[in-house]
Amino acid sequence: MSKEQELFDESINLIKNYLFDKSHKKIRSENSFEELKIDLGNITPEFPNQNEIILEAIQKYIQTSVKTKDERYMQSLWGGNHITAILGEVLVASTNTSMYTFDTAPSATVIEKSIISKLLQLIGWQEGDGVFTSGGSNGNLLGLLCARNYSYPEYSKIGNRNRRFQIFISKESHYSVENAARIIGIGTENIIEINCNHDGEMDPEDLEKKIQESIQSSFTPFCVVATAGTTVRGCFDPIDKIANICKKFDIWLHLDAAWGGAVLFSEKHRMLLEGIERTNSICFDPHKLMGLPLICSTFLVNNPQQLREISSCVKDPSYLFHGEDTKFDLGKISLACGRRADAIKLWLTWLSIGTKGWGERVDYCIELAKYLENLVVKHPQLELMSSRKFTNVCFRWRPKHMSNKEEINNLNFKLRQKLVAKGNFMISSAQLGDTQILRPVIAHTTIQKSTLNELIIEIGKIAKKL
Repeated sequence: MSKEQELFDESINLIKNYLFDKSHKKIRSENSFEELKIDLGNITPEFPNQNEIILEAIQKYIQTSVKTKDERYMQSLWGGNHITAILGEVLVASTNTSMYTFDTAPSATVIEKSIISKLLQLIGWQEGDGVFTSGGSNGNLLGLLCARNYSYPEYSKIGNRNRRFQIFISKESHYSVENAARIIGIGTENIIEINCNHDGEMDPEDLEKKIQESIQSSFTPFCVVATAGTTVRGCFDPIDKIANICKKFDIWLHLDAAWGGAVLFSEKHRMLLEGIERTNSICFDPHKLMGLPLICSTFLVNNPQQLREISSCVKDPSYLFHGEDTKFDLGKISLACGRRADAIKLWLTWLSIGTKGWGERVDYCIELAKYLENLVVKHPQLELMSSRKFTNVCFRWRPKHMSNKEEINNLNFKLRQKLVAKGNFMISSAQLGDTQILRPVIAHTTIQKSTLNELIIEIGKIAKKL
């Protein structure tokens, strides 16, 4: 056996042991940046190392990484793992193709287009297209580009010509919309924030009022960005009502469903996405609630021509698009040229659990979130800080003897820091207005009711010490 084969086999064993390790270890090491630099050794050596040194480096990396596969990891909008998806990652790296042409990636192209077609069908669009992207932020950027092209098709050739475009978002939308506005030259001052109700959902009346004010002030309202599953609360904007307003003013409706898009698979909870078929474009991240390894993200549009126009070259490079089936070249509908075959890990996992399995996963996570919500409501010193619509549960520790808001905020901030430092659980903290909260998220099916019971007990112990 060659040195490379030995290294491969032994590395796979290390990874396998990590993936199937069920022991109760700390989720996160307490090492500082400088300590990790020392522990990981020489990261950029001058000369080749023996297999033993490389294997030791792999083991150290595993030991010092956050254990996001663990049931006690509830910090992010993702976590856990599918073994089939990990096999997909290995397969993608092993075959090492790029998705710009059918000529280069024949099977991967068929798989990606088939998955996109299924997602379009679940949305309820009669026609459409889509592409895998580098993440939800990229999907929101594509949505704004399509919206601008719809509103002003000449833009790509002659530029802005002094038009004053405006985007309308909810006050709880993702920061990536602001970044996208900067990138495409709209400017952050032309992002109009729409008020939300007490549940964090966009207020349609305020939206219509501000669109009318924009038109009266000689601006061009060109896009409304609604959210399905906000980052902190997990709330869903009223898509159907927003679509009515967009239709009235002929404005593009983009839906940021990076987090909540998986609800498409749930017959029980699909009503959260009522009106989704009336949107113009959608970003959706299977690497979130569907548990795929990062990155696995899609952008979907109901008018294929809009996607082609924002992605097309002035002329097709002769060195790139030269196969017999160039009509299937995905590079023509993607901002990226070199792009990995992320659809493969979704495909292999879909083979293993089926469409019904995705729906069951969504239902399981929402039911667990309901269970956690009930634990909070029944607890004498925990206070639910927002109504729960999805799998985000927002609450805080509220001591009976403490009334000063700043002191309560400080207590909850320290509580989370102590919880994470202890290493048994990892959840995030966030702010709702000027209120500091704790925000565990149920994003993967390794979490169980017993996990949530233990979380509440541990929070209580730490809070009482503080």
